[in-house]
Amino acid sequence: MNHSDNTAKIQRSDIFNIRFYEKTWFHGSFQGMHYRIERITNDDDSKKLRVTTWPGPYNFDHTDDSRKVSALFEFSNEGLNNAADYLNSFHREHYPVA
Repeated sequence: MNHSDNTAKIQRSDIFNIRFYEKTWFHGSFQGMHYRIERITNDDDSKKLRVTTWPGPYNFDHTDDSRKVSALFEFSNEGLNNAADYLNSFHREHYPVA
C-alpha cells in the first residue's frame, strides 16, 4: 500500500489473515479506540466479519453496548482490507488528533 501521508494508522498486517478468524476473534486498540474483529454467521449460514469499535479505557465485556459501533464486511481477505480502511476512517472521524 502506498500512503501519501506519514500519519500513524492501523495497517492491514496488524489484523492477521482471514484464516485466523475461522477459530477466534481479535481485540486491538489504536490511540484511544478499541476494536474487535470476529466472524459471525448470518441466518442464511453466510459468514461475515463484524468489526466493533468503542472508546477506552474498558474492554469489550465491560463497555456498555450503547457505546459500541459495529460494521459488517465480507468474510475474506478483501473484507479485512476494507475493515482496516474502515477502522482508520472511523478513527479519523471520531478520535481527532489534538
